[in-house]
Amino acid sequence: MEQDIFIKYFTGKASPQEEERLLEWVSQSEANRNEYLEQHKVWDVLMLHREPEEPTIGFDQILNKSQNASKPKPTKKIIWLRELTKIAVVFVVAFGISWFLHAPPKQEIAYNTVEVPFGQRVKLTLPDGSSVWLNALTKLTYPAVFNEHERIVTLDGEGFFEITHHKDQPFKVRTPQHQVTVLGTTFNVYAYGNSPSFEATLIEGAVMVHELSHPEKQHSLKPGSQLFFDEENQQLQYQEVNPGDYTSWKDGLYCFNDISFGEMTKRLSHHFNTKIIINDESLLNYHNIYGKFRQNESITDVLDIIKAGMPFKYTYYKESNEIVIEK
Repeated sequence: MEQDIFIKYFTGKASPQEEERLLEWVSQSEANRNEYLEQHKVWDVLMLHREPEEPTIGFDQILNKSQNASKPKPTKKIIWLRELTKIAVVFVVAFGISWFLHAPPKQEIAYNTVEVPFGQRVKLTLPDGSSVWLNALTKLTYPAVFNEHERIVTLDGEGFFEITHHKDQPFKVRTPQHQVTVLGTTFNVYAYGNSPSFEATLIEGAVMVHELSHPEKQHSLKPGSQLFFDEENQQLQYQEVNPGDYTSWKDGLYCFNDISFGEMTKRLSHHFNTKIIINDESLLNYHNIYGKFRQNESITDVLDIIKAGMPFKYTYYKESNEIVIEK
């Protein structure tokens, strides 16, 4: 990360885009977080080293000083400053999470976490009045009160969002690998942390999607379209879809629309709380899986429909709640 971004952030002169870029970079790894703390330590040294009569220094002066801060003269004053810096670093660690979320350093942020069990669906209302449906095995974390600059929630699983419009307060859904940014719109996100699969399907409004590892690459969506992660090409792909096929789960109707056999069994496992073992990996290469089933149908009912057009058989072990699939 460029040093001038750190200084702009510490002095409150970073643009919203620069702040977002820095905070996302910090959240990506422990090494990035440690580097952030080191940069903040240098900044604290510069501020402590300024004489009382010295005028407030500007951004350019701070940047010049920070670039030379790694070679201080071994004076008693510098040794004393280093001891104070250790205290400053402890302060940064203690309140780092609050800073990363743009909250006042001494203000504790309360979070709510909702986890949906196997085979269930949950609807809830967020602090801003937005509503969200959560599918089975989904985890959503959100603050008890959104800050004035942005509304951020963290999703691991699948959610259908209906977001209230706030022009100056964008709504962001962060998943394990991606982020969806909106102002006010209706959309569906599928992103379980134990899988590289990702889908963002837009029903109304407009959204922007980017990978957390590449925030500079923005992808826009229009109603009736979808961005999905192509595991074969390892990149996001755009396609036009029937949104109802990807949102009907909230009404108890599940649709398979041109997905792979492996992805189908993964989704069945989420819904029915059943472990599915595939003994023949060649089955994973089958694509173009289509089908619809209702929530009250059994997993064997669904598999019976699917296998009518595919060369596989299965055995259901009721005692262990496992299904073994083979050719």
